[in-house]
Amino acid sequence: MCTPHAILSSITRKITNVVIESVVRHVSFLLFYKKNLKALDTEMKILQNHRGKNKGKVDEALTRGEDVNDDVSNWLNQVDGVTQAVEEFMDEKTTKENMQCKCFKLSCPNFIWRYRLSKQAQKKIHDAKKLREDGSFERVARAKPPPSELQFPSSSDYVSLDSRALVLKRIMDALKHSTVNIVGIYGTGGVGKTTMVEEVGKQMKEHRVFDEVVMVAVSQDANVFKIQGRLADRLNLKLDMETEVGRAAQLWNRLNNGKKNLLILDDIWKELNFKEIGIPITDGNKGCKVVLTSRIRSVWKHMKVDRDFSIQVLSDVEALALFRKVVGNSIDSPHLHLLAKRVCKECQGLPVVILAVGAALKNKEKYAWEDALDQLRNSMLKNVEGIDPKMYASLKLSYDCLESKDAKSCFLLCCLFPEDNEISIDDLVKHCVARRLLDQNPDTLEKARYRVLTVVETLKTSCLLLDATDENVVKMHDVIRDVAISIAKEQEAFLVKHGVQEWLEKGTYESYSAISLVSETIHDVPNELGCPQLHTLLLEYNNSLLKVADMFFSGMDRLAVLDVSGISMAPLTSSLANLVNLRMLRLNKCKLEDIAILKELKNTLEILSLRGSDIMMLPPEVGQLIRLRLLDLGNCDQLTVIPQGIISNLSCLEELYISDSFDQWEATTVNKEISNVSLVELKSLTRLTTLHIHIPNVMLLPKDLRFENLIRFKISVGGRFGKNENYSSTRILKLEGISLPDELMVLFDKVEVLYLKKIEGSNRVSQSPVEQSNTIYES
Repeated sequence: MCTPHAILSSITRKITNVVIESVVRHVSFLLFYKKNLKALDTEMKILQNHRGKNKGKVDEALTRGEDVNDDVSNWLNQVDGVTQAVEEFMDEKTTKENMQCKCFKLSCPNFIWRYRLSKQAQKKIHDAKKLREDGSFERVARAKPPPSELQFPSSSDYVSLDSRALVLKRIMDALKHSTVNIVGIYGTGGVGKTTMVEEVGKQMKEHRVFDEVVMVAVSQDANVFKIQGRLADRLNLKLDMETEVGRAAQLWNRLNNGKKNLLILDDIWKELNFKEIGIPITDGNKGCKVVLTSRIRSVWKHMKVDRDFSIQVLSDVEALALFRKVVGNSIDSPHLHLLAKRVCKECQGLPVVILAVGAALKNKEKYAWEDALDQLRNSMLKNVEGIDPKMYASLKLSYDCLESKDAKSCFLLCCLFPEDNEISIDDLVKHCVARRLLDQNPDTLEKARYRVLTVVETLKTSCLLLDATDENVVKMHDVIRDVAISIAKEQEAFLVKHGVQEWLEKGTYESYSAISLVSETIHDVPNELGCPQLHTLLLEYNNSLLKVADMFFSGMDRLAVLDVSGISMAPLTSSLANLVNLRMLRLNKCKLEDIAILKELKNTLEILSLRGSDIMMLPPEVGQLIRLRLLDLGNCDQLTVIPQGIISNLSCLEELYISDSFDQWEATTVNKEISNVSLVELKSLTRLTTLHIHIPNVMLLPKDLRFENLIRFKISVGGRFGKNENYSSTRILKLEGISLPDELMVLFDKVEVLYLKKIEGSNRVSQSPVEQSNTIYES
């Protein structure tokens, strides 16, 4: 039987043991002070060695073009964080050891500091050991996802023609041969070279002859740097090297991966050095084959092309067959048959012309055919470089047959963009709105978008524009673009010069109404342009060192669209204040500092884009742009400050793009000198219909914030969109690691792509209209 004395003794012993253990543990921090510090130093050296091995594996993987696993990236970041903390800790230790206590005029250790430092050292040893144990990875990276599938327009009508089917078979047979690495395809502009290689790529992919098929347009103004970038985009490869040599090494390793790769380089104008680009073909690599197209056969004279094929114009029989496919069987009627054959003959067997002229005359009366034939035979033939005069007359006829003024304006607008580039529908909308090009002058951006989409469809039907990778972009055939440039120069005083080496000679550009210049080599620009008739100015450079003079924009009172990219605008020139009619300002990928002068544009500016610029703070003066309808701050990864009141003051805003950019939202307004914007300010934007935004924490969402008016959106809450999460949809929602907020439920009946990850309350999704959504991603 336990007596009270025995119970008390037992309790006393337990308490004593606990106290003794605690005292011993704490005393050991003092006794083993130096031992703990030495152990920490040793453990950190082991951890750093382990980090070096993993980092080496990561670097090798990046060189191969692979994606680093998230857990590896996080581990490396954690090691760097612990390393920095230990370095700061050691600096503090040294400082405190130098600050000794005075005992009878002698220096003696500060035991309190030693105790604390020793205790912290043991904690850091534990952290370092755990990190080392967590850093054992079977694989540090994974192969990149395959390039997006080639999106080719239907070419069945084209390749069903006997002459095309025969050439197609010969090209494919050659590519399957083990001794053939490089194939060339040549022919005059508009004869169908691009359509042919698109079909080659499609069939090679479908029949799995190659693992990867990548097609890029090279164009007349392309250089090694541009070609490398276009290849990398198609290969989902991030080129982080700045030099062409470094980028070539990355491409070389990505393509020399043991897979069978087919590269299609379309529309080359000069000899290419594959080694400089990074294409592994010259060392006898059989896994990477190349198809080239050009108007000029002699281009590949020294490029070791193994086989080349000529694409000839269509015979009269085949031309008429293709013409009939476009126009319909009406051309076989007695009153049209002979006339249609004559019109088709004027198209000279060129598919691009046959398609355009046929589309222009489809469903037209006989008098329209008579008039067309007369124009084709008797029009003054333009001498446009690289284009047969008869071809020009035929394509000009297609333009003249456009009944809508909006369609003609949009067609000419497309020639301002770089050759072979995809043209964004959004860009067309912005230009049309800023220039007031649309006949009815829609009162909202969304209505303008509907009108532009309608016009683009008309131009596609007329074979003057082409489908591209998705419904948000279009392309213009290079021959048709050349014709458009000529028409625009003659009728609208447009000047389009891409790939120029230096600025235009004074006296040659001042009278134009629109100027589009693309260059990567211009180093000097005039102090003042002085173009009194100019309404549109597009300048695209890749030279952040290039600066414009303070008076550069003087003498351009009519300017409505200013689109400058890739140069230094730090600070913004004072002459911007003179642009009293400016409605659209794009400073994408520009070096920026002080942009407060934008307040001088408050009476006119409607569209402002700083996408991809290095701006760090949005100045309060932007809040004075009360007529602003679109603000694009996307990909401004250094933007960390947007003061309170700017967003809420932009009450006319219809579209706000701020994803892959600012995310320092305040939970509530706080009382300090510079406080960041809160999401509450979105409530003031009653006209907002488009929103691209990242919200890092669901708690930042105000309870009464509603999104009913949104028509297009790309919203992520919790986790960001990944680099490879590129969707063509315009209504996208990503929710990660949060509880499902009521504020976003209203979007569920609109969303096209929904990404859910680690969501609380996900059962509510099945009870919402999102079940009818096109795509739902869950993980």
